[in-house]
Amino acid sequence: MPISNVRLYWNRSISISLFVETLPLNVFEKIRQFLHFNDNSLLVPRNEPGHDRMHKIRPVIETIRKRFNSIPVEERVACDEQMCSSKARHFLIRYMPKKPNKYGFILYLLSGMSGFSYNFEVYTGQEGEEERLPNEPDIGATGNTVVRLTRILKPHQNHKIYFDNYYTSISLCDYLLSQGVHCVGTVRTDRIPDCPLPDKKTQKSMVRGQSVEYVGEMKNGKIAAVSWKDNKCVNLLSTFAGVEPETKVRRYDRSRKLHVEVNCPSIISEYNRHMGGVDLLDSLLGRYKIIQRSKKWYIRLFYHLLDLTVVNAWLIYVRVHKERQEPHLKLAMFRLQLAQSLCKFGMTTTPTRGRPSLASKKPKKAVACSGPPKEVRLDNIGHWPDHTEKKQRCKMEQCKGFTVIKCVKCTVPLCLNKTNNCFVKYHTL
Repeated sequence: MPISNVRLYWNRSISISLFVETLPLNVFEKIRQFLHFNDNSLLVPRNEPGHDRMHKIRPVIETIRKRFNSIPVEERVACDEQMCSSKARHFLIRYMPKKPNKYGFILYLLSGMSGFSYNFEVYTGQEGEEERLPNEPDIGATGNTVVRLTRILKPHQNHKIYFDNYYTSISLCDYLLSQGVHCVGTVRTDRIPDCPLPDKKTQKSMVRGQSVEYVGEMKNGKIAAVSWKDNKCVNLLSTFAGVEPETKVRRYDRSRKLHVEVNCPSIISEYNRHMGGVDLLDSLLGRYKIIQRSKKWYIRLFYHLLDLTVVNAWLIYVRVHKERQEPHLKLAMFRLQLAQSLCKFGMTTTPTRGRPSLASKKPKKAVACSGPPKEVRLDNIGHWPDHTEKKQRCKMEQCKGFTVIKCVKCTVPLCLNKTNNCFVKYHTL
């Protein structure tokens, strides 16, 4: 159950030991009060060249973006927008009625099929000539966004990018083709000059499963325009896919009240199979995210970027270890282990000298001991042996002995003698 106020994590009745032992409440409040990411004196005033609306959080954005760009990009990527939910009083807050969170900041993302975000951009509503490189054309606000996001793609490496009708245009497809990047996207017919596709009146007379294809010659190659009738007519543009080869898909026929098979072009299957990268990322972000409230608009963006970084780190972990278990449960455990590692990493605990006083001895109930994360166990900082009152079984693997020695930092009982030096083995192996 989520807690309404972050201060309750330090409450005596429901306190969490990880919070209490890491940082006092007053220190946490002070850090959150004076948390800044950039020098306000360097802010260029409005209506002057070089003014940046994201100046307060620009160092964080650029640092995270550089780390994301350093990861090798998948062959197929999707470009879509994402909502950072917020109701702060800021002129960049937008209303999108079709999103689950209807108010917030808009981010444009370039994500792979796994959900990993390779590049992102926060919508600021300002675009100047200085943001375009000399070899990049002016394709419009939405097309230029795709051009900036795809700068990290190496040219002529058989990359394929997918986007919806908010971005798709013939000029964008032609430019991507000149860079050796293929694309597929739904398109609005008013963005196709002299559009040969069926108009709305002709579309109503089309049979379900019928498709129409036109192939045109552009400056840098061929481009296919396809119109397919399902419940409604769908129009798409592509530089590498078309109608053939057609497949069969199951659809429900309301008039006959049964499922039937209809023809489906290859471009439709290609788009549906690889377009959901950003949606997968949204589902992973929505399960476990920072819900702290703040009056500062850039703090909400900072929390969102922090969540995005954690999910990307988990996706890299899954990619390296090739795990195929329940994703949402594993993500929760990964966040918990990451929090423990960050709180205890580099922490030094010096044991007090002399015998403990009798007043400090209180009867405690024995609790099953769980080991710390691997990063904490092997950091070689602050691991000191300490004597306990009762003997406990050694937590080292393949050791069946009992000991009264416990690590101060790891809180794990370990043997410490000439025959079984489990204390040293546990922190080095």
